[in-house]
Amino acid sequence: MPDVLSAERALHHRMGLACAAAVAAGVPGRFRVWEHRGLLAVLATDPALGFLSTVSGVAPETLPALPGLLDAPDWDGVRPTVLTTDVEVPPAAGLVRAGERVLAVRRLGPEPSEEVVDASGAFVDVLLAGYEAEGVVAEFVAAEHRLPQVRRFFVVEDGTPIAAAAMTIHGEVAVLGGASTLPAHRGRGAQPRLLRHRLRVAADAGCALAVATAVAGSVSAANLGRAGFRCYRRSAWVRA
Repeated sequence: MPDVLSAERALHHRMGLACAAAVAAGVPGRFRVWEHRGLLAVLATDPALGFLSTVSGVAPETLPALPGLLDAPDWDGVRPTVLTTDVEVPPAAGLVRAGERVLAVRRLGPEPSEEVVDASGAFVDVLLAGYEAEGVVAEFVAAEHRLPQVRRFFVVEDGTPIAAAAMTIHGEVAVLGGASTLPAHRGRGAQPRLLRHRLRVAADAGCALAVATAVAGSVSAANLGRAGFRCYRRSAWVRA
């Protein structure tokens, strides 16, 4: 599945940028993003950011390296979540299922334009208000989305931003990360518009592939499916 592996590597690169921004902004905890024999590892030690601690890039050729990576002292007591797509994890790995996540991948072509505008300096405020995030999670999201590499977009109604979405480009892959709508304006199609707009911007920038993640069964996952993404169910595993 070359598209899946390309998507995972782009997400890993995006996470490297985000964690570096978090360190620079003084977000609590220790962060590390690294590669081990083809496996892609992310560490965030603050409990509120535990969902970031993952191992991806699991394929038949990288699977033998998984036990050694999970036993490495680098994790500092954190139990990462191993994410697999159509890869059988042997019982000897000592892992148990811990739910599912969605990895959405789409090949790009000519895309329609939308009435979406480049975002101003208020982007982070709108994004966080839509997420209704607070504490360490809000600090991390803010640090990530202030990066100069992040492209930011708004849907505006009556002169006021009601929804925000972001994108980064990594070679030929666009990562569609960071999207929210203000609670009072949900259900009006703002996010599908932002999704289609980012696909067009990515295609115009020469990208061949777009990738996004979502919670299984969520509105975001449904929007991605309607926009032509292939949504892979990623198995999540943790050490028993």
